[in-house]
Amino acid sequence: MSAAGTQPATGCIMSAAGTQPATGRIAARIDRLPLTWVQWRLALISQVFWGVIIAADGVPGKLYPFIWGPRHAFGLGALSVLLAVGNGVGILAGEYLIGLVADRWGRRTALLLSSLAIGLLLWPTALTDHFPLLLLFFGLSSIGMGGVLATNVVYMGEIVPPARRGGVMLASQVLAVVIYGLLGNLPAVFWVPAHYQWFIFLFCACALFVLVPLVLWAMPESPRWLECHGRHQEAERVTAALEAECLRRSGLAALPEPDYAKYAVPVTEHVPVGELMHGQYGQRTILLLVVWCLAYSGMFYGFGGYEPSVLSAYHLSAGQTFGVILVSTVIGGGIGLAACSWLNESVERRETILFGGLVNFAALFAFYFIHSVVASYILLTLSWGAAMVLLFNLYNYTAASYPTRMRATGMGLTDGVGHLGAVFGPIVAGGLFAATTGAGFVGWFAYIMVPGALLPAMLVGWFGINQRRAILEQISA
Repeated sequence: MSAAGTQPATGCIMSAAGTQPATGRIAARIDRLPLTWVQWRLALISQVFWGVIIAADGVPGKLYPFIWGPRHAFGLGALSVLLAVGNGVGILAGEYLIGLVADRWGRRTALLLSSLAIGLLLWPTALTDHFPLLLLFFGLSSIGMGGVLATNVVYMGEIVPPARRGGVMLASQVLAVVIYGLLGNLPAVFWVPAHYQWFIFLFCACALFVLVPLVLWAMPESPRWLECHGRHQEAERVTAALEAECLRRSGLAALPEPDYAKYAVPVTEHVPVGELMHGQYGQRTILLLVVWCLAYSGMFYGFGGYEPSVLSAYHLSAGQTFGVILVSTVIGGGIGLAACSWLNESVERRETILFGGLVNFAALFAFYFIHSVVASYILLTLSWGAAMVLLFNLYNYTAASYPTRMRATGMGLTDGVGHLGAVFGPIVAGGLFAATTGAGFVGWFAYIMVPGALLPAMLVGWFGINQRRAILEQISA
């Protein structure tokens, strides 16, 4: 155990001998629990947050072709700025700042602040066409979206045992994709353009009346985080409750014995941000910064921000457009993540990420040449399925790359700065979209397929670290 890990803390739980602080014991006890509805429930709840906020994140791009574009409220250049601020700058601020909150004051506090920011700051966008006001409130509400991105997967990873981490996390993330697909598209089929304000109010209501109650009454604080901050009595209380419920639900006579020898958790009240850019963590951070920037700039925001406009240019109606997006995200993403969940920890995450990038590239290459309504459904379902495989495996890979004391900050920094790709990505993609309209958007396709999908997948596949079946405290000491 490290020197930091042996420092006494107020209220610490003692070992069986009664002489050493229980630093690392809580993590060992959590990881040895049999998999029951207890871990599934918390993992699924954490992914409700992701589904809601990402559905809300896509509002500007989805409404522009049917609301602000036809009204001549602002042009494509302004849309690029709106996407850059909402999807980039705001999310970066939220991921880093609320990620620090998550590491300093707890995962639940961060999720609560994030949910309130979305619910209280998004609604004005339903009441105006004035571009500066849209820019302001989409930007401010996206800070809350960034906070959820920095925290939800961190919380889930700290609860699930390592031998089942891939299976449980990816299966739970199917729920996130289903919520994102249904909430982000099905209401739009009926409400856009006639009642698009209801579409925006829906996300505010979900944040305030679904997410806030969940974090207040359905999610205990992460016992790993509590232990890391020396709050051993609270960690013991949460862990004991989880152990009792797991024992009852598992039907076992007794729980397995923890293997304390494998665990060491330094106690700290501060977030050691400087560690993120030094030594092994510095190498991981630099790789992830590049990968997230490229992926967000192309495969996600460069593509997602203009996907409705591309489908509209291919003469799909609003209903057909949102239908394609709904089916491709829910069916494609659901099947892709379900397959990954079935594989569980049998394949390295970096290899799965590489495979997702290759499939996404191939599907979009075919879509460039064949874009009928039927082809749109089939090829974009394949493309989005592969993109979701890459995205969620990269989320899980990133969160596991950092230790508990700075896990949310590391996640927030890399994924948050990566959202700068959402700043320049839509601008570059929008410029290529406009410049190559007469050539079937060839420049736009090339950008999202190569630097936006293939290259980041190859970087992780070749230079990433192995994580399969590993204990979090062994991946990141």
